[in-house]
Amino acid sequence: MSSFSFRLQRLLGFRHIQEEEAKRELGIRRLAMEKEATRLSNLRREEEEVLRQWRRQLDQEIELPRLQLTQEYSRVLENRLLSQSEQHRKSEDRVNEQREVARQCWRKKRMLEVLKDKARLEHLQLEQVAEQNLIDELVMNSYFRKGGDEK
Repeated sequence: MSSFSFRLQRLLGFRHIQEEEAKRELGIRRLAMEKEATRLSNLRREEEEVLRQWRRQLDQEIELPRLQLTQEYSRVLENRLLSQSEQHRKSEDRVNEQREVARQCWRKKRMLEVLKDKARLEHLQLEQVAEQNLIDELVMNSYFRKGGDEK
């Protein structure tokens, strides 16, 4: 009996490496997206705090320079929030793109694995047929050596 050898094994190995690399890159991009989300969340909390300060200042005696500073900081913070929201959106897009790349790598690898399984099954079936043929031949030789059909 001969051992099974898949002729596309090197390609399957390459596809496996591609899939692992795509997964690793997806993990890196997810971490980057989580960092962007954390920054965005921090900016939103900071914005809420500025609005609370603004309301407190309105309830107290109005100090125009302080109100102006708070308003100016609020505008700057709003711009930073818009920028950070855009960064987070782009990061999500990169994660989704990489997720699709990883999915495609998995599909390509899986296709080769299915081919390998089919080839292995075919190889086993051919070996069983060859083994059965060998057994049949041995039985026939043994039968004819003993004199065959003596009636």
